Parts: sequence; structure tokens; C-alpha cells
Amino acid sequence: MKKIQVDKIEDGMVLAKPIVGNSGNILLNEGVILKKSMIPRLKNWDVPFVSVQSEVESVEEVAAPVVVEYKSDVLDEVFKDVIKNPIMKIILESTRDYFRNKYADENKGNKQAG
Repeated sequence: MKKIQVDKIEDGMVLAKPIVGNSGNILLNEGVILKKSMIPRLKNWDVPFVSVQSEVESVEEVAAPVVVEYKSDVLDEVFKDVIKNPIMKIILESTRDYFRNKYADENKGNKQAG
């Protein structure tokens, strides 16, 4: 995590800490992907600095497991009425494995590209 001036924001940087307004309300939450176009709004909110993750790649490392977990929950819901059928159980597990492998492969590709 590093603290930077709002003027130094680059597209794709990720907030490491939420931005809290003068009244205590959260203006932008942790994990928000920043854009240069947000600089005027942040200045308007009197935000001089933001804390960002030190590596943009860490977003992919965090996002892939979240996506897989979400898809796994969706699959559980979709298959809940037929899970006792052995063939449907195989289909469920195969689909779950597909998403795990897909996002693991994408995450590896993003690391190599960076």
C-alpha cells in the first residue's frame, strides 16, 4: 500500500483504504478501481491523498477467487433441486472445476503479461 497525491492517480490503480468524507461517510470504498477522470471529483471533496495498492496485479489475485466463489454459490443454487441425481452431481462438479481452472489460467496470464 502506498499513499499518493490525488494528482498522481493513474487509470487502474486500486484503493487500499476507503475514502471518508468530512462528515464520516464513505465516498469511495476500498477496492475501487480508480481513473484519472475521478481527480476533479476527489479534489472537489477536498481529498488531497489516497492510499492505493502497491501492485495493480493484486486485483486479479483477489478478484479471481471471489468470482469463482460467486459462481460456485450460483451453481449450488441452480443445482439444488437435482443434486441427488448422480449425473447432475458430476455435471455440477465439472462446471465448478471449469470455472476454477478458467480463472486460475486467466490469473496466470495476467501475471505473465505484467
